[in-house]
Amino acid sequence: LQAGSFLSGKVFQLGKAILPEGTWIHFDIEDNPLTPNRERHVYLWGFLIPAYTRESFDYVWTDDETGDYEGWLGFLQKIEEYRARYSPLVLAHYSNHEKATIRKYAERYAMENHTAVTWLLGDNSPLFDMQNPVLDCLVLPLQGYGLKDICKHPDLVNFQWENEESGSQWSVVQFNRFRSESNLTEKQKLKAEILSYNRDDVTATRRLEVWIRKLFC
Repeated sequence: LQAGSFLSGKVFQLGKAILPEGTWIHFDIEDNPLTPNRERHVYLWGFLIPAYTRESFDYVWTDDETGDYEGWLGFLQKIEEYRARYSPLVLAHYSNHEKATIRKYAERYAMENHTAVTWLLGDNSPLFDMQNPVLDCLVLPLQGYGLKDICKHPDLVNFQWENEESGSQWSVVQFNRFRSESNLTEKQKLKAEILSYNRDDVTATRRLEVWIRKLFC
């Protein structure tokens, strides 16, 4: 089926996609593998909240690893705010990276028993990996099943990032340029570019959700 899909351009559906009910918030992180202490620093925790417009982008940002703990606490505070505002809440992401990172941060700061952490990592977690219904239910005309592979394809989701050169490695490079930049105007420009990229990432998972609901649920 995979070979047939790739050669013909057809999408094969293996089963009905089941998506959780609730208010969806789309979630994506940017972290720095070049952090000096070798513990990846998440410099941006990004969210797209209702009504899913450009103005609905929400985030927690830290300038460098010295603010790592404050950024983590800021993320947990956002989660508690969203939990109180939206019920039930679905925190949608693509791939296991976000959940694994939350687990690592909880261990890093010995906060496995924090209320928000136990909820995020527990049996009734709001976290939902959008990659699962894609892999379980669809055969797509692609060589890889990354978020950008699916979303950029003109015959699939057809969502395009504003900056064509942007990507996860691009974001890391831009962030490390931000860290070393002394000119405040240039620094703010670099930050704005990174935020724009992350906003496109969470918008892409929103567009993927809409595409799946429309065609495969």
